[in-house]
Amino acid sequence: MNRLRQLGCFGLAALAGALSAAAPQPERLLWGGTAGFPAATLVAEGVSAQEDGGHLVLEATTPTLHRGVKFVLPDGGTDLARFRHVEAELTNRGPQPVVFTFWAMSGQGWGGVSTFPGGDPSGRETLASGETRRLRLDLHARYSGPDVLTPAIDAAEVRWLELVFEHGAKPLTVEVGEIRAVGEGLPRSASMEQRYRVPEVERGEPAPGRRVERALPGWSATQVRHVLTLPREWQPGGRYPVIVEFTGNRFYHKFCYSTGRTADGKLAAGLARGEKFIVLNLPFVSEDGQREQIDGFGDVARGVDYALAALEEVFVRFGGDRRAVFFTGFSRGDYAANRLALHDDRIAAVWRGFLTTRHPGAAWDPKAGDGWRKVGLGWNERAARMGGAGWFYEPAGLGAEVHADVEFLEDRPSTVATRRWLYAQVTAARVGR
Repeated sequence: MNRLRQLGCFGLAALAGALSAAAPQPERLLWGGTAGFPAATLVAEGVSAQEDGGHLVLEATTPTLHRGVKFVLPDGGTDLARFRHVEAELTNRGPQPVVFTFWAMSGQGWGGVSTFPGGDPSGRETLASGETRRLRLDLHARYSGPDVLTPAIDAAEVRWLELVFEHGAKPLTVEVGEIRAVGEGLPRSASMEQRYRVPEVERGEPAPGRRVERALPGWSATQVRHVLTLPREWQPGGRYPVIVEFTGNRFYHKFCYSTGRTADGKLAAGLARGEKFIVLNLPFVSEDGQREQIDGFGDVARGVDYALAALEEVFVRFGGDRRAVFFTGFSRGDYAANRLALHDDRIAAVWRGFLTTRHPGAAWDPKAGDGWRKVGLGWNERAARMGGAGWFYEPAGLGAEVHADVEFLEDRPSTVATRRWLYAQVTAARVGR
């Protein structure tokens, strides 16, 4: 007791700090070392994966568009909220630099966290030949905008980690060492529960509230599919406005985890939140018409034919309202508002309005040259087809250098303004204005 009196307030604070510093930080081995890399937890694409003495060796020699490996956590999602970071040790055993991104993912519309902020400012990590590095992901990272309410993933439900490699034509050999969750996590925000969680895509017949994969008649022998979501209150004989979404290109960079796949689109789901609207996530179609195009526009004419057929099914079978069809899209899908949605008079006549960052009916800026994938060629001719359709965009406020398709999943001011415009357009369409 006398010793405590002598310490006084400042001495007690110093003692508490020393005890805290000495306390072991929480840590959990997820893969590698004694835990190994069980084959059941690995999903490799474009690379071979082989365990060697508690390390995982990833190799690729054949050129392919996508190379990566998912480390799948058990039970459909693991609670890592009490940890602050995930760390992984990587070694480049190949003769050339390896460019990659490393992610922690929660699914259901969460954007994902990579090594940013704090990683290589160029947007991706580069590992020189022979180099070993320990990478760190912040499980509680947020986008940098002032109106972002929740972190980029739910650390209480991390479903997988993922390494995605770029430069798919070059051979690579990468060794993965231990992957651990480390450090003290942050308190859970109440806003986590208010954020809309996009339902998983299922197979089977459409039903209220379900997101289902669909094959159109005449396309079932191909790999081309779309996703249909009926609102929770859907009933036969009803009439429902429709939101159509085209997703972004395959692109992994800084905050952007974009697979290029139709099923991973999030914008329309966030706008509808499972009610009032039918949602159609539509694919870009490959040049040969056999698969979904995850990079570039593919065969635009085929994409238009597919979109019109999918919409007709929605109108006839599921009560889609022809007077109230809206277009939205992320990145590549944003460009598609002009490149695909105004491709010809047939599809241009479909739209009541566009929810995109670029005005599809505005003149192309000649200073931009041909644009991404030459989207500027013919832009003005297509723009003339927009007619009287409306257009709306409210900046999402996700922060500088953030390019992600999560802007409508929480009720930031831009989301509220966009829904207000959308509802007003639906009302006007139904009274004939």
